[in-house]
Formats: sequence, C-alpha cells, structure tokens
Amino acid sequence: MRAAVLNGPRDIRLEDVPDPRLTEGWALVRVAYNAICGSDVSLYNDAWHGTAFPAVPGHEWSGVVAETRSPLVAVGDKVVGDIALSCGHCLWCRGAQRVMCPELREFGFTDPGGCAEFIAVPAQNLVRLPADVDLLTATQAEPLAVALHALERVRLEAGDRVAVLGCGGIGLNVLQAVQASGADVVLAVDPVAGRAEVASSLGARTALSDTAEVARWAEEAGPAGLPDVVLDASGEPDAIRQAGELVRPGGRVGLIGYRVGKRVEVPSAQWPLRLTETIGVMGPGRFMHRAADLVARGALRTDRVITHVLGLPEAAKAFRLAEQCTGDVIRVAIRAEV
Repeated sequence: MRAAVLNGPRDIRLEDVPDPRLTEGWALVRVAYNAICGSDVSLYNDAWHGTAFPAVPGHEWSGVVAETRSPLVAVGDKVVGDIALSCGHCLWCRGAQRVMCPELREFGFTDPGGCAEFIAVPAQNLVRLPADVDLLTATQAEPLAVALHALERVRLEAGDRVAVLGCGGIGLNVLQAVQASGADVVLAVDPVAGRAEVASSLGARTALSDTAEVARWAEEAGPAGLPDVVLDASGEPDAIRQAGELVRPGGRVGLIGYRVGKRVEVPSAQWPLRLTETIGVMGPGRFMHRAADLVARGALRTDRVITHVLGLPEAAKAFRLAEQCTGDVIRVAIRAEV
C-alpha cells in the first residue's frame, strides 16, 4: 500500500510500505481522510516525544472497514478510532485513562497512523458510524472527544462562564463542545485575528486577538465577572499565564494543549491566593462514542474547522500548509485515495 512516511524532521514522502497484517480481534480499515493535528505538526518538526523515525503520522482519521477478525465490526462499516494502544489492566487503564498507561502506544506516533491507504486497528478501538455520515466531517470525532474529556475533567456545568484560549482545531472543537453542554463561551482568545473571528462566528460572545484588549476586558469584568472556567488549547506559555489571570477566584483552569520542551513561569502565590484549581487533560478518554454521535448528528460546524483538503500524494504540501498559523488555515485534511 501507499503511505506518507515521515523519514525525519520535515522529510515526508509518499512510499510503498508493507500492507498491515491482521491479528485476532483487529480490523483493517481503508482510510478515507486524515486531519492533521497540531501534535502531528510538532512531530513533523521533531518537537514531539515517544516517536522514532520513520513514522506514518495521523490519528484524526475516518474510513471504512475492509477486513475484520472481530465480531465487533463488519466489512463496509464506516468507522473512526481511538488513538491509544494500552495494556488494559493497569491502574490507569482500569480508570479509563488509557493515555497514562506505562505501556502506551499511539497510532500516528509509535504505530503507523492514518496518512496511508489502510490502517490496522483493534476492533475495540473502533466506533461505528451511521451509513450516511460524511467521512471528512467524521475526522473531527477524535479532537471533539478530547474536548469532551476536558469538560469532564473541569466539571463543567450548564450556565458556567467559559473562556477558550487558542482557536485552532482543538480550541474550536472545545468552544463548540462547551456550547453543546449548555455553558456560555464569554471569551475566546487567539493571537491570530482570523482565528478569533472564526470563534466569534461560532458563538463566542467576545473574541479577541490583542493582549491589551484581553487585559481591558478582564478589568471591566471585575473579579466576580471573570470566567468560572478557562480552557487553554494552545499550550503556549503566554496563554497558560493568561489563563491564571483570567479565571475568577475559586475557578478552574483546564490545560489541554502542550508544547514539548517549553516552560512557563507564574508567580507562586497566584494559584493558592486565588484558590485556582488547575487540571491537566490528555487524549480522548472514554468519549469517542459520544463525540462520534455528536458529529453524526451534525452538532459540529466542521466547515469552519477543516479549511483545506489535499490528496495523499500531496502530504508534504499538506504538512507545510498545516504549520501555517493563519486565520485561513486551521485544520488541513489528507484524502487517502491515491
């Protein structure tokens, strides 16, 4: 089969690779689309962890079952899949936090991912989709599951006032998940004005790109008017510092995005004096089924998230495009047909 192989930093090529071999309990999926995540771009630039080159990237994929050795799925089923391969019996696996498993492997990083014609996946990782679902839209089930996991971690409640920092692919999924949960996105922030504008079009009450404007907004809101919950989807040190300043006293900060190797400094008194609860989030958790259902029901405006679609032979161009931080480029998807 053909796959986009990342042979080293910024060196991605379309190559012939061996067809995946199925074992009992696994299924072979013909990939339809794979959306490029910010973590894929970090891997492309050799700023990631747990991966050795060569690698076939991609974990936001959708496709159709081509062969199966499990009764959980049938040939012809439209599916998406969980990224994690874990031991299944450790403390974290038993507690539905598979991404913390000491033996963790992940499709698109340690194991071949969705930038290929086919991917082999344990059937228990697959989520079946309705026959009429759009498979390009379905690629956003995985990032939406990450967003839903974040909302559970911060104990979001209907009526909560929320700020979303970072309006890329994950941030816009977070914004929409917050709204679907009955909470109110009172502020969205992204240094790229075009992305802030997209957040506004998706329902954020205020969307800002200038740090001075954010400071003025917070001053006018006053302590009691600040967000109950601030969700950072960027992982950038400036945004993490900003999250601690924006959340109301006694509020919760959820850290979803992260940047390998970057550090953030905050005043040590800030968190205890404001009674701030800071919560880390990693991966889709147990939310792939719920996310897939929301996507299938059209609850997500993927037309504002997926901005470009290129073919598999253009994978190198797709990755170069995906690393552009502009309002015109948010999620780039690769169509797997060759």
